[in-house]
Amino acid sequence: MTKTVRNANTLPRSLSVFSATMLGLGAMIGAGVFLLSGIATGHAGPAIILAFILNGFIAAAIGGCYAELASAMPRAGGSYFWIKTALGDKAGFTVGWVSLYANAVAAALYALGFGAFLQYFHIPIESLAVNIEILAALFITLVITFLHYTGTKDTSIVENTITVFKVILLSVLITGGIGIMFSSYDTQKSFTPFLPNGLTGVATAMAITFVAFEGFEVITRTGEELIDPEKNMPKAIFISIFIAVSLYILIGMVLIAAVKGQDGLTSWQYLGELGELGMATTAKQLLPYGDLIFYCAGIASTTSAMIAATFSAIRVCFAMGRKQHLPARLANLHQKHRSPYLASLLCGTMVATIIISLPVIEVASAASQMFALLFSLVCFGAWRLRHTQADMPRPYRLPALPLLAFVGIISGLGVFVFLLNISPLAWGISIAWLLLGVVVYKPSTD
Repeated sequence: MTKTVRNANTLPRSLSVFSATMLGLGAMIGAGVFLLSGIATGHAGPAIILAFILNGFIAAAIGGCYAELASAMPRAGGSYFWIKTALGDKAGFTVGWVSLYANAVAAALYALGFGAFLQYFHIPIESLAVNIEILAALFITLVITFLHYTGTKDTSIVENTITVFKVILLSVLITGGIGIMFSSYDTQKSFTPFLPNGLTGVATAMAITFVAFEGFEVITRTGEELIDPEKNMPKAIFISIFIAVSLYILIGMVLIAAVKGQDGLTSWQYLGELGELGMATTAKQLLPYGDLIFYCAGIASTTSAMIAATFSAIRVCFAMGRKQHLPARLANLHQKHRSPYLASLLCGTMVATIIISLPVIEVASAASQMFALLFSLVCFGAWRLRHTQADMPRPYRLPALPLLAFVGIISGLGVFVFLLNISPLAWGISIAWLLLGVVVYKPSTD
């Protein structure tokens, strides 16, 4: 029988800055870089590089707001706790409710991505009359739920190993592409015209890939588990953003200059035609066995991204249970593992339910909307707390906060609205989830 510590529900402080950085990278370099880069390139053309640079700047602005709040209030719930402090109980609950949903759906999407990449290896279970993608997604959900159940230390070891592995594999593919770029006489021609679809194409590419750049948000959930969070939280946030944005920009360059189009199409047109299969199909052009490297990196990426997304969902669930916005038992810690085991089981069940029963692609668009709304609220909260609680100790203070917070607010709201054109159903799902939150809400304990 499981024993629980009921009166000591503070998480152990065991995470290093390296582990926190890997957690952020695990979320940022997920299915997005593998499945969305080709689609985004088809919209922006060679200007995909500009789209990635601009998204990187926005990520740094939003990340700076997160870093200031995380250094001032390093709590397990992250944005849930900050917005509760800045804007009140109902706003705090809304942010927690939104974040719980968005991370659970993201985890389900990564799990299905894991199943899709695994099919490359042609595992012979067709005779069992099961959907291998669904079965693999449920399997990895079970494994990761067990990891979180056993505690942060074991989870971080697995996450660190997988994230380093996938960064190495991506770097190998990028190196192969750069070699082709420097050996080609047509590299400059590949980037002309730079804006074939104008700034509209750039904006569309930015909206499609926006959320992939904001995985640093999961780092802020480690507030109670990170060693010296006041110093290490901002460091982990900015290091993860720098590495992820650099990799995205290099990938954009390689896709444009090293990939050869087919049937008279330019590289970017060809990638657009291939859609989510763009990188998978063209990886062979970058290196011998490039497709094998790609699929191994894809499996590693979806696994580490799923670990990060479920970690974030569990910490929000735990924090909301501690404030009794959700059942208080969710804040209980396992006596041996010191993990929020009930929150882990609940979030694992949520992810498995989404995998089995919901149209995940459409729901994922709704999750993107939720993340965009969340980023806007956090940026607003950072600006508001500068005025309402000016004396609060802030080990890290974001320079030019009003301007950078405004960039984050406008960008988040812009993506939130823009996604209406891409997926109207996502709006309906988002509204339905928010209305359910109105029914579930009850005031917290403080």
